[in-house]
Amino acid sequence: MRYRWVLSSQLLALTCLAAQPTRIQNNGRQIEPCVQVSDWIAQAKTTKGIPGNLAYGCLTSMPFDAEDAVKFIDEYRKYLHFHSTIESLKNPPGQYSMPSTDLLGGLDNIRQKAQDHDYSSHWDFEFDLRQLINSAHDVHLSLQLCSTVLFRFSNSVPLVSVSSDGLELPQVYTLDDAELLTRGVQSVSPVVSIDGQDAAQYLESFSSEAALHDPDAQYNTNFPSLASQIALGTPRNNGLWSRNLGEKWTGGRLTLTFANGSTIESRRTADLIPLQFPYRNGTALFDARCRKAPIPTTAVAASDSAGYPNTTWSSYGGLIAGYFSEEEALQDVGVLAVTTFSVDSATLQQVSVDFLRNATEAGKKRILVDLSGNPGGSLTSGVDLFHIFFPDVVPYTATRLRAHTGAEFLSKAFSGLAQLHRKLQLELWEGNPFSWQAAVTPNQDVNFKSLESWYGPYEIDGASLSNLYANFNFTSMSTTHDPITGYGPIPLDPSQRLFAPEDIVIITDGNCISTCAYFVDRMQRQGVRTVAFGGRPQYGPMQAIGGTRGGQNLAYGGIYSYVETAHGLIRETLQNDSSPLMSTQEWARFNRSLPVDPDEFPFVFGGGVNLRNEYAPGDDETPQQFTYKAADCRLFYTAESWFSQEAVWRAAAVALFGGNSSCVRGSMSIGDARQQQ
Repeated sequence: MRYRWVLSSQLLALTCLAAQPTRIQNNGRQIEPCVQVSDWIAQAKTTKGIPGNLAYGCLTSMPFDAEDAVKFIDEYRKYLHFHSTIESLKNPPGQYSMPSTDLLGGLDNIRQKAQDHDYSSHWDFEFDLRQLINSAHDVHLSLQLCSTVLFRFSNSVPLVSVSSDGLELPQVYTLDDAELLTRGVQSVSPVVSIDGQDAAQYLESFSSEAALHDPDAQYNTNFPSLASQIALGTPRNNGLWSRNLGEKWTGGRLTLTFANGSTIESRRTADLIPLQFPYRNGTALFDARCRKAPIPTTAVAASDSAGYPNTTWSSYGGLIAGYFSEEEALQDVGVLAVTTFSVDSATLQQVSVDFLRNATEAGKKRILVDLSGNPGGSLTSGVDLFHIFFPDVVPYTATRLRAHTGAEFLSKAFSGLAQLHRKLQLELWEGNPFSWQAAVTPNQDVNFKSLESWYGPYEIDGASLSNLYANFNFTSMSTTHDPITGYGPIPLDPSQRLFAPEDIVIITDGNCISTCAYFVDRMQRQGVRTVAFGGRPQYGPMQAIGGTRGGQNLAYGGIYSYVETAHGLIRETLQNDSSPLMSTQEWARFNRSLPVDPDEFPFVFGGGVNLRNEYAPGDDETPQQFTYKAADCRLFYTAESWFSQEAVWRAAAVALFGGNSSCVRGSMSIGDARQQQ
């Protein structure tokens, strides 16, 4: 059984601003909330279900160090400069539907508050940082801080939002009641209010505060069902939502009122993420977890495959799989489910090609590509899968790098790669985004002639950017381990299209990030149609893509690896070369703007930036992150399709392969859906 986008209480409980005593009264005595947490765990003999108010009180009791906070901001700014859309976010294009945000100016404000000792706890300081980074609505830009990796908050009553037929507006139900609906029990009652407020409005308010990481949330909200925001989600979906943090702590309980007048209470609880909790006060917690313990860089979680039927063509527990269904509406339809691109590229290619060939031999006329919950992954895999479907089309990729002092240093440092007597590892050689010698034009046909012609910088809509170049050179990067069909040693197989674009439909739930977004966009440009499931309880269009359309995510540690390698190259040429890459004086000038090792920061952190903007064919100025494209059709989840992916496929096939298309009112799209509004 799969719980799709069950409403995550991390949005409601994890980051809370309301003032709350850091010490809890107990029989007239003040007891540290961290002691309460530690004692509760010892008595209950579990780290799950901790009362939420205790966990929150413990977090807000961590002390604030103003001097180190200022130092953290000053060093973090050097990493943030590598984010590609700083200028575009401040003055976004007209089609961008979210508010503008000034990331660097926001850092200045937080620095001033820290310098003025305006924070009462380390939690409050980190909250402001998280809110600022989240305001970019870009899953590739993340800042993981110590306070976000200690507890996972949830509510005891999961809520879902389902429609009676997939076309009418959905209503909110408890998860248990939604399951009863699948059994034909019609007496269950929807949730109409939460803490006295209309249920949809209550959830919508938290959704708006979270703002997703979808730049078009106010148009389509890419919520798979209303509100996937109140109880703990599954590993399939937590990766995206774990960073969408709400702003209010309104107590340890929620009162749910049903249409039939009955009420129940939902408790807010917290699960401890570390294995142990020996901390007896906020200072001990702060010193141990925020100053010393490393925060690993975490990838967006891959989807699980529960709720899918069995099949012959499958790998990684169903993360890549092909299906032939016995459903009447799917008799001539094959389904290729790719729930993540973060798997072995060779296996993805083998399963996909084998299944598609078998589908043609079995007489299947149409293909559904199910990308529900796909968090992206290897771009090599996305490019390869596109070329498997369309072997006669060059997989167009086009990116630009933000030009700034740090990028200039790296591009100059790596400009002598071709003259090195030794080769670096592949990602620093052929896949190096800072090397003009490794770069090729978007159509994969021309190399750049000089550092200046590649790097520029070029002024585009107020931003200093590099020239347009492909994500990487397909020929040099394609290997038997990371194959791209038709490039390098990999033969073009299949050599012709197995299915026409009008016979292919892509399914998403709005959670389609990075490589998934690239794949969908390029398939759409060949005439493949899309159907998006879920979204806010309102009629109208919804995008198939949500999360980010950025060209490359690079972790902060990855940025420093390039910086460290560049330092070594410069040092080597200064010692051994009559024509060094740069002078000692120039090197010293650059050093003032270069980030230090994350291990040298006063507080532990993780995450990364969107290093490069992605551009669409025909538009080399507007970053894809700021564009809007509605799905061709939108459907709401029903109780049946919430629990059964086969029901999702059936609904999609009936809607777009049937004689009379039935989609949510106002969601049938031709071109830009906003022109129809």
